[in-house]
Amino acid sequence: MRSDRWAFAGMLTVVVALAVGGVSAVVGDHAGSATLWAILGLGAVGAGLAVRASNLAVVVAALLAGLELRDPAPWGTWAVAGGLLFLFALRRPRFDAVTAGAVVSGSVMFATYVPLWGTGSGGAFGLVALAAATVGVGQWVQAQRRYVIAEVGRRRQEAERRREEVARHVAEERLRIARELHDSVAHHLAVVSVHTNVARANLARSPQVTERALDDVLAATQSVMEELGVVLSVLRASESEPVPSTPVDAAMIDDLLLSFEGIGLSIETDGLDHLLALAPVARTAAQRLLQESLTNAQRYGDGAATVVVAAPVNGYVTLSVRNAWVPRETTSAGSGLGLVGMEERVHLLGGTFFAGPDTDGFLVTAQLPATAPRTSKETPV
Repeated sequence: MRSDRWAFAGMLTVVVALAVGGVSAVVGDHAGSATLWAILGLGAVGAGLAVRASNLAVVVAALLAGLELRDPAPWGTWAVAGGLLFLFALRRPRFDAVTAGAVVSGSVMFATYVPLWGTGSGGAFGLVALAAATVGVGQWVQAQRRYVIAEVGRRRQEAERRREEVARHVAEERLRIARELHDSVAHHLAVVSVHTNVARANLARSPQVTERALDDVLAATQSVMEELGVVLSVLRASESEPVPSTPVDAAMIDDLLLSFEGIGLSIETDGLDHLLALAPVARTAAQRLLQESLTNAQRYGDGAATVVVAAPVNGYVTLSVRNAWVPRETTSAGSGLGLVGMEERVHLLGGTFFAGPDTDGFLVTAQLPATAPRTSKETPV
């Protein structure tokens, strides 16, 4: 009751009306009136029932309205029935509140027009209007409360949805950055490692070879720095300032293949021109797939790999990279994140991905969309 200002106002109205009636019952013009004492007694009982929104409070309000019409008491006691009805309508459903208003109005009409009760006063329609007003105000207050609760709940759900969306975007961005770092840095560090070993082996006997190897190390290091610069620019940019990406063309694919041939990997290719039929975002993904697949071929294979790109079929271009699998005890097994990153890239574009051993070695194959990305397909068995 203390935290509900409307209920407090309704109860205060009832208490003040009863107090006015109590004073009149002792020293006023209606002092000693049995009807007035009955009204006060019923009002006190009804106040207790109205706190719990009991159905009996409606019965008390109806009796009070009838008694008021039979023997009008001081004007203040007329508010007792209205206050009880308001407290009831404030806490009960609409049907119950309207029914209570109808019961009180019916009691007023009965007391006014039934001869057994005698001739009532002219305040019958005033009490009916009071009953209608208290029920209407009580239901209006209740509707406003429901609206506020629903609005607070909606805003809370919206805030929770936004937090989840931000968390999802952050997770997706972290995965994307992790893929970019793994795909780019792993390849360039493999180049650095190979050329560093070449330079060390030829440091004394062939300064020219050592110099070329160190130049390649420098070029690979610069490439790593450029890749890291792109990633850092993405991290620093806001959503309103997207960082443009360099479109992948045939020259970039050729440079990628030449970089692997420079570290001793023999590559046979077929149908590379079909990569140009890919959507731009899928072409970037194809470059990363080639980079990671050939890096694995150089680390775990026998020094040779085959790259085959099939012509578009049903809107998809199939890229396959195959190499011999050579078990090596001294070679690290790797974390497996490269394959995970490739699979994530392909599935985000709506393509299919497979990586695993086959009869001719180790096969990585992916279907990439030649048009705009679509929803994810089933991964082939």
